[in-house]
Parts: sequence; C-alpha cells; structure tokens
Amino acid sequence: MRQLEHLPFFVYGTLLPDQPNFFLWGSDIVHMEPATLLGGRLHDMGYYPMLVTAVPNETVQGMVITVEPAHYEAVRQRLDELEGYDPENPEASGYQRRVVAVVLANGRSLKAWVYLGNVELVQDKPIVADGNWATFAANNQPELQEWWNTIRTVAGRHTKE
Repeated sequence: MRQLEHLPFFVYGTLLPDQPNFFLWGSDIVHMEPATLLGGRLHDMGYYPMLVTAVPNETVQGMVITVEPAHYEAVRQRLDELEGYDPENPEASGYQRRVVAVVLANGRSLKAWVYLGNVELVQDKPIVADGNWATFAANNQPELQEWWNTIRTVAGRHTKE
C-alpha cells in the first residue's frame, strides 16, 4: 500500500471535542480549529452522523484536527477502525476516507481527510439541522455516551433499505 498523505482530518461527529470518541485522538493532536465543509449534509444514523456530499447550498460544521506526525499512522488506523473503513476493501465500507476542501474561519481553504457516507444509506435518515452534530447531540449526550461505551466501530451497522 502506498504511503498516505499526512493531511489533517475534518471531523464532524463523535470525534469532536466533548463527544464520545474524542478520546481516540489521545495526546496526538497538534492543532485543532473550526472549519466548514461546503456542499455537504449530515444525517442522524441514531448514535452518530453520516456525511454525504454533492448537496448544493448546504454546509457541515466541524473541526480540522492536525495530528502529531510521529503518531499519524496509528491515529489513522484508530479512526479507520471506528468508521469501519477498510483501505484494502473500500467498497465494502459504510464510510469512505476521502480528501476534501474545507474552509477555516479566516476564509482560508485547505485539504483534509474526511469520512464520507454513502447517499444510499441515508435515504430514510433525518437531516441534522444546520449541519452541526455537536449542537444536535447536546440534548442526547448521556444516551450517546452510554451507547458508545460498548461500541468500538460502526462497521457492519449500515444497511441499504
């Protein structure tokens, strides 16, 4: 497998600060700042969101997280496991790791890795208002945390209806 580009990650759900999977970053965060993905939409999958793109006039709020270079591969593997992404068999994954452009608060655009969902998996799922999972999840935080205490990955949890 070829070496992955060490880009930051754009996260929008349970990997955000104060969310159930933020701990997966460990002490490996070098920098973190708010960012927006243009042309995306979040859907509520129950205990986590799924992002789909090619949705004009919609945005998703999240964070760009830069990881300590010495630990980059270990962090990426933890995130791949959480998202159920298998780089050896990406077609079988509910999420795909892709490079996208995101916009920082100062208006600067940068490339980042993001885990994108399959539009077929969200057809009957509610839309997360304003593309902001942290705000959406705030009312359900204890329930979300309890569910995530027993889950390590979302692999196999997506089905096409």
